[in-house]
Amino acid sequence: MKHVACAMLVAATLVSALPAWGAPQEARVEDVTPHPAQAAGIGLLAAVVNVVYFPVRLAVTAVTAEVGGLTGWLTGGDAPSASAIWGATDGQAYIKPAILEGRERLRFGS
Repeated sequence: MKHVACAMLVAATLVSALPAWGAPQEARVEDVTPHPAQAAGIGLLAAVVNVVYFPVRLAVTAVTAEVGGLTGWLTGGDAPSASAIWGATDGQAYIKPAILEGRERLRFGS
């Protein structure tokens, strides 16, 4: 399982750099239209990465929601204390191909 996770991480890193490698020096990454095969590969990679990312993200969201609620309760209903912990639940629930291409940033928490 570790080998699969490492291979997916390396593949995601390499695929995210592909648009920059093929782009002309004066063009921005957003202006370059990927080849259809590359777009399909990035879409497939996003789906494979989400197999690992989504359950981890779901677990982090569930734990921080519970810990934030517990913190709010233990501090006598102090909303800023609970909100400080709940900030970790902000962000994307899944990886989109645009994130792997470098057109969007991954937001994990506030």
